[in-house]
Amino acid sequence: MAGPLNGEDQPITAINVTPLVDVTLVLVIIFMITMPFLVERAMRVRASEQKVVQVSSINEPILVELSRKGLRVEDRGVSWKDLKPALSRIMSERGITTVAISADPAVSHGDVVRVLDQVHEAGATSLDLLDPRGSDGHL
Repeated sequence: MAGPLNGEDQPITAINVTPLVDVTLVLVIIFMITMPFLVERAMRVRASEQKVVQVSSINEPILVELSRKGLRVEDRGVSWKDLKPALSRIMSERGITTVAISADPAVSHGDVVRVLDQVHEAGATSLDLLDPRGSDGHL
């Protein structure tokens, strides 16, 4: 072993950072390669700037409300496991495949995406995301 000839071992005071740099660069390259795939899967939501208008009740979409207290479909409380069957039943009864989702801002994005997936699996062909704020834009 190379070292001083007097027999005393000196502590190593230099740290070899080459492995750290190698691992960091590999991670950066992996993230650069995978990022475009993650961006393509992202959901783009465009907020509407139109004024609120009253629609006829004949073509009203099925309303799904998501809050910290739970889920409601057409003003009836439902569990997560009953959401898809309830939506499918209402769609077949009313002949409407449009669903409107209103989510409390305090609810996590993961729960909103979970509702979106359930709505899609239930057979909805059109989806409206409602602004939980009033028509004046304030909570």
